[in-house]
Amino acid sequence: MKKKDNGKRVRFFIVYLLIYSYCMKKLKIGFTYDAKADYKLKPGESPDKIAEFDSEETLSEIEYSLKTSGHIIERIGNVHSLLKKVAQGKRWDLVFNIAEGIKGRNRESQVPAILELFDIPYSGSDALTMGATLDKAVAKIIVSNSGILTPKFLEIEDLSQLNKKKFHLKYPVIVKPSEEGTSKGIAQESIAHDFEHVRKRTKWLIEKYKQPALIEEFIIGSEFTVAVIENDPPLVLPPVQIAINNKTFLGENFYKHSCVFDDSIKYICPAEIPKSLDKKLRETSYNSYKALGIRDLGRFDFRVDKDNNPYFLECNPLPNLGLIDVFPLVSKAIGITYEEVICKILNSAIKRYGLDYTDF
Repeated sequence: MKKKDNGKRVRFFIVYLLIYSYCMKKLKIGFTYDAKADYKLKPGESPDKIAEFDSEETLSEIEYSLKTSGHIIERIGNVHSLLKKVAQGKRWDLVFNIAEGIKGRNRESQVPAILELFDIPYSGSDALTMGATLDKAVAKIIVSNSGILTPKFLEIEDLSQLNKKKFHLKYPVIVKPSEEGTSKGIAQESIAHDFEHVRKRTKWLIEKYKQPALIEEFIIGSEFTVAVIENDPPLVLPPVQIAINNKTFLGENFYKHSCVFDDSIKYICPAEIPKSLDKKLRETSYNSYKALGIRDLGRFDFRVDKDNNPYFLECNPLPNLGLIDVFPLVSKAIGITYEEVICKILNSAIKRYGLDYTDF
């Protein structure tokens, strides 16, 4: 009798799944992105200009993951391709956006602004948050006003603003571009222990990147990155500790642009840290997510000092979602697949817009 009951339950469950799959209304999901292959560098241009863009391998990984949601996935491409398709009258139920943009301080805001203009739902943060987080100084001001620790800093637009007598930051300091990602413009030479080094590096950076330099007190210690997804409430994923050359206490070492291309970096997740620090990192990430108005996904970078105090460095509302980054590690740490994490991001956007995708 028991075997018959179990058989009935299994058959009922299979029938239920078949009915649910049949009744599920598939949404048309557009996919915006910047592919490395779509941009050709001009003579004299630095390769790091397209460092933030995605390889075909990464795009295929994300596209496959999105397709496991059961929805119809259509590649759109970059902002120029989006404009062309919108002008042709094409529309989508929702756009899954990871486009970085190519030029200017508001480049990450371009796709969200266009989609809002045409009343097309999309995943991720809106244009205002994209602009605020790309400018590291603005992001630091916002989070510090919410009581979140961030290193003291100066933003220098012109070298004439640098004055040795008025320079009150504690050494060592780090000099980096104010409006770049993927650690562009950050190298070992970015660390300065005296004013002349600060001045020299600031001059080089402003001339090369045509943007302000952020001069920030450097936190000697360890480095972490924390991903957060979903909205009500946000889901803070396990902190990831960054090891360089197998060392987790980095001292004056740090993640720099060269680390993108070598094997000196190792991501440790779950991080081997005290519960108290794990809690601090999660709480600070949650509060930063809220303060900056992040939606659906974001990743936060921290330096942690010798007293285990996390200092907010920056937020990336368009973190790398490929298998080469931290998302496969954090998904494994919480007991789900990488594909399920990508679908959670998609579903949080669908839920946020109240899109109905069942016919029940």
